[in-house]
Amino acid sequence: MKLSTIAALVALGSASIGSANAEVLFQQNNIIVGYEYLLDAEDKNPNLYDQAHLILGHTTIADWGSMTGWLRFENPLDSAENQQGVDAGATTKAWLKLDYNLGDSPFNIWGQSFTCANKPWMEQNFYLGGSYDVSLGKLKGTIGLGMQYAYGSFSPTGKSFNGASGGATTIMLGYPLTSEWFAKAYYEAQFDRSDEHREVFGFDSYGHQAIIGIDYRFNSQFFVSTLYKHRKSWGGALNGGGELLFEAGYNF
Repeated sequence: MKLSTIAALVALGSASIGSANAEVLFQQNNIIVGYEYLLDAEDKNPNLYDQAHLILGHTTIADWGSMTGWLRFENPLDSAENQQGVDAGATTKAWLKLDYNLGDSPFNIWGQSFTCANKPWMEQNFYLGGSYDVSLGKLKGTIGLGMQYAYGSFSPTGKSFNGASGGATTIMLGYPLTSEWFAKAYYEAQFDRSDEHREVFGFDSYGHQAIIGIDYRFNSQFFVSTLYKHRKSWGGALNGGGELLFEAGYNF
């Protein structure tokens, strides 16, 4: 990853791990606590509910590129109730993203993994393709496009699958408004999903998750964030709907 993309990746709460022989350009850990409040997503998706979350992250950016990721625990104390009034249960999610530089060009080899697991649901997605480093003035980030391989199971349908499932794309951008305020955006989509993939989870051929947010940084360590997230045919949000997230984080 070029040095010009570091600010965008760090502000987006990304995490990465450099290789042993690489020159490390930046390294940082963080912990984030937050709350997810449903807007119209609640009425459109009776299986969703408001819940707290905890995120652990690490960031290393090296001369070869970057590997980014986070580990997220949703409703970790099982304190939330679903819309039927019973304990909702906890969910664990893990996200990893690799961008390996192709020489001195803005192009990279892109690989990405996402894992989601709770009592009724298990989903694993792998992406492999190419990405491009965005650098337009203060606007920094990456754009990726590739193929998808996935597997998973869903107990309410009693079905499981394993195989290639169309393509995927991501856009991750950050823009410093002032020394304290930072705007960020993330878009991820899957398209041309396989029939087997769709049948297991009730997905459409196309699904997306789009997030826009803003950080306020008190200093280099403490920050707070407000984010708007829209999902459609993505995870538990089969029908399109929005959510608000409020987060507080500490970098170390």
